[in-house]
Amino acid sequence: MVDRASARSLAARTVRIGACGGAAAVRMAAIAATSSEGTRGTRLAAELARLMERLGGAFVKTGQILGTRVDLVGETLATALGRLHDDVEPMTPEEALRTMRAGLGLTPPEFVRAVGGPSVAGGSIACVYRAERGGRALAVKVRRPGAGAAIAADMAVLRAAAGAAARLPALRRVPFMEIVDQVGDCLMAQLDFGAEAANLRRLHDDLAGIPGVVVPRPVPELSGDGVIAMEFIEGLDRGVIEDLPARVREAQITSLVHAVYRMLFIEGFLHLDLHQGNTYFKPDGTVVVLDAGLVFRMSPRARERFTGFFAGMIRGDGEVCADILLSTVRRTDPETDIAAFHAEISDLVLRNVGMVARDFDLPAFCLDLFDLQRKHRLYAEPEFIFPMLCLLTLQGVVKRHHPMMDFQLEAAPFVMHGLLVTSGATG
Repeated sequence: MVDRASARSLAARTVRIGACGGAAAVRMAAIAATSSEGTRGTRLAAELARLMERLGGAFVKTGQILGTRVDLVGETLATALGRLHDDVEPMTPEEALRTMRAGLGLTPPEFVRAVGGPSVAGGSIACVYRAERGGRALAVKVRRPGAGAAIAADMAVLRAAAGAAARLPALRRVPFMEIVDQVGDCLMAQLDFGAEAANLRRLHDDLAGIPGVVVPRPVPELSGDGVIAMEFIEGLDRGVIEDLPARVREAQITSLVHAVYRMLFIEGFLHLDLHQGNTYFKPDGTVVVLDAGLVFRMSPRARERFTGFFAGMIRGDGEVCADILLSTVRRTDPETDIAAFHAEISDLVLRNVGMVARDFDLPAFCLDLFDLQRKHRLYAEPEFIFPMLCLLTLQGVVKRHHPMMDFQLEAAPFVMHGLLVTSGATG
């Protein structure tokens, strides 16, 4: 029964993707044929953003991530995709109210009034409304109806693609299914608002020691299934960072990077959704981090190994990096040339050590790293994909607003702390 239902879901989602994609392709062809050179790129980018919005689910999430990487997709497309961070078409007031009543039972009248007005933000999973209750302003996040079905169907599509890829001779050892399952677990976990409220509280507590970083506190007594109430933080505007003095902007980027490094190397608790709709830079110098729905908890072993790998990167010690990758490989082909793998990993590390953010191409580094694993049929810990995803999103804003930051060296004190935590736990 489950398999049949999954097959129907996969077929329905595939048909919708094909129908929406086909219609968008026709419109984009017309735009390309009829637009002037000056407007063509902007109109094509807007059409692509609308397509991702219509498809919803994992497609909106993909658009949000791409929108953070101006260096990869260009200014025009990044700007068009940028509205997917917090300006996706809202649900109707009736839909929001049904979710509230199902999750809270007796719904506070202030919440009812809030969803009757415009939302202050809208993403792939939920819309956010402002409510006043008891003399304080609250942000009320309400889950979209049908969000779970769209993501589950997208994961079915990805699982089918991963299964097909895993049957290719050159890719049989790549743990595609495990990676897709872990990504799927993260995406589906966004629907559990009880878990998200707990994650938000943990994020608040973990980052309390990072100067200038603010995370809103959840309000548990006003939260429930599909609804999270939290502190409302005033003055959030995605465009503010562009107008801040360079000194202020660079200090804020440094604070954000330190927050991420603490989560990564010390806590092993990763925020995977640091796009412009979840990170805001205020004129007073503070950085606001929102939304703890898309997170990943690294196993102690994976956190230890990744921290050691990054320590090797900082020192330019490719041998250590290669040893760590090999220590996580589950099966080694007897014909694998371990010495050649060591040499090529060392060369890759040495070519990338000590670069400032402007020059360090993390996507290319990740692709090269994966390609070497594929070439030698040695596939490291699948969990490593999650810190890489976290850093890929972060690096986009760093490259844009603090290009001379030494992305690797800034990690050094946090890596050292992480290694000491590991040493204390094991010794």
